[in-house]
Amino acid sequence: MKRKRIFSCFLTVMLVLVMAMPVFAASGKTPSAVSVTKAAAAKNSVTVTWKKSKYATSYRIYYKQAGAKKWTTLATISSKNLKYTHKSSKKYPLKGGKKYSYTVRAYNKYGRKWSFYDTKGKTVTIPAVPSVVKASAKANSYKQVTVTWTKSINATNYVVYYRPSASSRWTKIKSVSAKTPKYVHKSSSKYPIKAGKTYYYIVKGYNKTSKTYGGYYKDGAKVKVPKKTVLNPTVTPSQPPVTVTPTPTKKPTATPQPTKKPTPKPTQKPKPTATPKPTATPDPESPEQVKKDIKEVIRLTNKVRKKYGKNAVKESAALDAGAAVRAKEIYTKFSHQRPDGTNNATAYHAAGAGNILGENITTGSSPERAVELWEESKGHLVTLIDKRATHIGVGYYKGFWVQVFAENPDQKFTLTVDANGGYFPDKDNAEKYTIQVPAGMTLEDKNIKKPIRDGYTFSSWAVIYDDGYEIPSISEGKNHMNENKLYKANWTDSSN
Repeated sequence: MKRKRIFSCFLTVMLVLVMAMPVFAASGKTPSAVSVTKAAAAKNSVTVTWKKSKYATSYRIYYKQAGAKKWTTLATISSKNLKYTHKSSKKYPLKGGKKYSYTVRAYNKYGRKWSFYDTKGKTVTIPAVPSVVKASAKANSYKQVTVTWTKSINATNYVVYYRPSASSRWTKIKSVSAKTPKYVHKSSSKYPIKAGKTYYYIVKGYNKTSKTYGGYYKDGAKVKVPKKTVLNPTVTPSQPPVTVTPTPTKKPTATPQPTKKPTPKPTQKPKPTATPKPTATPDPESPEQVKKDIKEVIRLTNKVRKKYGKNAVKESAALDAGAAVRAKEIYTKFSHQRPDGTNNATAYHAAGAGNILGENITTGSSPERAVELWEESKGHLVTLIDKRATHIGVGYYKGFWVQVFAENPDQKFTLTVDANGGYFPDKDNAEKYTIQVPAGMTLEDKNIKKPIRDGYTFSSWAVIYDDGYEIPSISEGKNHMNENKLYKANWTDSSN
């Protein structure tokens, strides 16, 4: 009996140990390839689903912008999940209108093995969501209101809504082309305007390709319609008035007296009446008025910065010059990207300003309205009250406003260009010369003429930093100027 009990205990212990041990027979194998079944795009997210992989203990999700070579790891999740939602973030952004590809790979932690994966992945297009529209409204009469608004990025159309102050329901009035920045609402039986009443208007941007609407300011643009003018009626008598002729009273006839002749006085010449001069209306596009408006924008900007506890910024002539160029550019293309496709900072670098922090753009009827729109927008307010800013530039052109901020915009870095045994024909055959470049400017080597060296062929530029660190060649032909640098020519022996 004692032996049986010992044996029984032994079997029990062995059974517990066996049950506690993981089954490694299959777990060490390579997971099967993952098949991504779907990638569904929303406004700012993509949901990826896939089929279960045999022997997988986890899955790793990757994404990249369509056309890029390198995949970016998004997340590693448990094998219990067969779905993952990628939400746009600063680290892993999704841009409206762009295409992205997704793929998934399985991993077995016991065997430390990865599965094969689809190198093409599933590709989706992120809906191009129009940016927020800021509207304003003005009553032209008791039965007509003009609505204007700021341009919206990604909008192909604008949809105009209105509501009486007594109602919370918005009524769609009209959908207009993205080329039209205003709409005149005329009172009708379908969309009435009542004299003396208050109304609110909003405008949404719409993208017909992605079928998405942009945001709007919930309060809307407030406008009070004037009361209808009523003229005082003229009273017409029903019967003509009766004229009473008085009976003259007879008076005794007076004895006639001789009439005295009056002494003639000299006739005075009438004084000429002065013609009043009309009051001149200032031309908003005149150079003098533009200068005044720029000063006012700067004053109002510093007023806002003071309200948020930030330092005042000073006007920079170089930033003003760049902003003047940008104002004309946004008149034709309302975007922070320039018409030639380059970043807006290049306009300020070309004007000689460096260390650009940010740019705000808008449309507005006055300096007050422009600054008001920037302050009301959270994104623009961040740029407006950037604590790093020391200087400001402002530009205006036909109702379009630009403001730009920089930290020490006059800072320059020195670029020394060395022919390294050669010479520069355009520099009087000099072997070396220097140029001053605005801080933060991206310099393209195509803008620097190549030197000549007998018996050699120019191959590339090498970049040498102040501390001696050297980059043998510029692979992309671009160099960001954030310190003093040296360009040195690399040569290939033509005789070889």
